[in-house]
Amino acid sequence: MQSDTGGMKSTITERPYQSYLGISPEEEQQMLKELGLTSTMDLFSDVPSHLLLKEPIQIPGPFTESELDRLFRKIAKKNKTFEEVVPFLGGGVRPVYIPAFLEELMRRGEIYTAYTSYQPEVAQGMLQMVYEYESMIAELTGMEVVSASLYDWGTALGESARMMCRITRKSTVVVVHPISPRRLDVLHAYTEPAGIKIEEIHAQGDYDIDAIRQLITEYGAKDKSDQDIAGIYFEAPTYHGVLSSHVDEIVSLAHEHGILVTVGVDLISLGILRPPSEYNADFVIGEGQILGNAISAGGPLLGVLATKFNRKWIQNFPGRLVGKTTELNSDNPGYCITLSTREQHIRRQKATSNICTNQTLMAVNAGIYLAGLGSRGIQELAQGLMDRAYYLANKLNEIKGVTAPMYSPFFAEFVAKFDNITHNELEQLCIEKGVVPGIPLDIDDGCARLISVSDIHQRADLDHFVNVIDEVMNK
Repeated sequence: MQSDTGGMKSTITERPYQSYLGISPEEEQQMLKELGLTSTMDLFSDVPSHLLLKEPIQIPGPFTESELDRLFRKIAKKNKTFEEVVPFLGGGVRPVYIPAFLEELMRRGEIYTAYTSYQPEVAQGMLQMVYEYESMIAELTGMEVVSASLYDWGTALGESARMMCRITRKSTVVVVHPISPRRLDVLHAYTEPAGIKIEEIHAQGDYDIDAIRQLITEYGAKDKSDQDIAGIYFEAPTYHGVLSSHVDEIVSLAHEHGILVTVGVDLISLGILRPPSEYNADFVIGEGQILGNAISAGGPLLGVLATKFNRKWIQNFPGRLVGKTTELNSDNPGYCITLSTREQHIRRQKATSNICTNQTLMAVNAGIYLAGLGSRGIQELAQGLMDRAYYLANKLNEIKGVTAPMYSPFFAEFVAKFDNITHNELEQLCIEKGVVPGIPLDIDDGCARLISVSDIHQRADLDHFVNVIDEVMNK
């Protein structure tokens, strides 16, 4: 189309409106040729064939906006809230009570942004909040340096394993069971590409200290060139909820043989339990979701990673550190990112971390939560969880066919065993009656569940759970 404006002519090429411009078949073939492939399905060759769709998804529609709104509301009604089905799930992530003041503060525009606050030019106020979060986690764990932040407990474990191997220039990490199988899967995903070997010591309930001692001693007895253990990882409490008496011995054995130690903790438990610094752990990891963050259908979560002050270790630290500086004779501090090893910033291909969109919003949420509780509040919360757990375990143990706890002592989680019933039967019957009976465990080929309590559980919830189990087991 041509137009004449004051003697000047312009030519405008008209194109039909398209909401999405895909590539043409010719362009697709050119791209495949460049990649040395014959079909786009070659890009999914690593996916097992039984997981691939055999036919296109049958998507209903098209719908008008009002019809689509009604459809989504109908689907959403299938979901059950915590008020309708009370969960006793744990293992690292659990429902927590979120105070009203926390929700109100997190809605403020200067905090609740559309983009996570990880960039170097982040505002001073946000940097200060991250600094305060790091400081409170440091105080809680007894460690000196805290990262802000990783994706979840599993990625914190993977990053810690790789960090221990970089520091020691060794390639084996020992994992002491019981730990979460989901965290173990993430660990393997992180370490396999790096050529790191995972050596596992299996046990149920508490740690097998004899097997740990034997493995470390065997490695120590080899020639120096064969002493290839970079680090050891265990959880306190264990994944089965046990408060082990072996943690000091494990750390001492490891350090005697030049092995670094990472311990995974329930952060709330540190309100009444010894911090990892007191038994000389080198690295501390955990899940920060329990610090006032909603579960939100599986995420986002908050990976916590802390360590001692060691410049060599800090240079290998993933994530980012926020520091505080004060001009001489001034009361006006400034905050800045003092370490950011992400590949997109300064380290490029030498970066020690590929943590991209980090969990700053969740870290800020956790920091406000901890500040709101204070040291006395965390102590009371931790003691309250332990009291609930022991009350529930004792009540369940009175039911015929139930053994609770299978292992002791414990903090806020314990293993209960249910006789003459399968996991599916127990779960289905309990959910029908309004409770989720914990996480299934593979113990002794029986029906054992990891039961967790939370501050959302009132006395009536615990008693209702007991009554449901009594009815199910003696139906």
